[in-house]
Amino acid sequence: MNVASQYLLPSVAHHEAGHAVAAIVLHRQMFDDDRELPAFSSVSIYPDAGDGECGGFVEGTVFYSAQGFTSELKPIFENDMDRHFQRDEAIQEIVACLAGPFAESAFEGYLDPRDMAMNASDGNEGSSDYADAKRIYGELRFLMPRRPRWRRIEDRTARLVLDHWSAIEALAAHLLVKRDLQFDEALTIVAPHLPPMPAATPPERHPQPA
Repeated sequence: MNVASQYLLPSVAHHEAGHAVAAIVLHRQMFDDDRELPAFSSVSIYPDAGDGECGGFVEGTVFYSAQGFTSELKPIFENDMDRHFQRDEAIQEIVACLAGPFAESAFEGYLDPRDMAMNASDGNEGSSDYADAKRIYGELRFLMPRRPRWRRIEDRTARLVLDHWSAIEALAAHLLVKRDLQFDEALTIVAPHLPPMPAATPPERHPQPA
């Protein structure tokens, strides 16, 4: 591994760990079983192949699949509940996209949410993370009467990253050693750093007539 890779790979590890931890945290807001419906399939980083570039990715994390809405092609919803779920999934997808750059900024020492957002935007504005986030943000106008301000979504992302920083650091440290982790491995690493899952509420039992 060359010197450039040694310097950049920890940032990449925190970037991908940010995506992965955000996916787990956001997934828990929708489902009560981490393993039956995994938040992603794997998270990986890789050193450069001689060109000074490092990379990584989280495979299989999707909250929101609709894309490319225009004023002529609006989504069709079965009911208001359907619209509500797709709206929430779209916002969660934006947060998951931004969590990587935000975690990288936190690793670089930007811990104030405003500074974190500015640094993440400056360093990643043309990246696929920001391109996907901005596209979905544009589509929110078809999903809700008034979109939340972009700054509110940035603040939500920064809070998620800061509140779960120990989980991100733990996962990044393991990625720097193993480079590729399946979901179950990643969950085992971060679970001790996350709030416990709420206990499932048993179904209400009604007394049977005598």
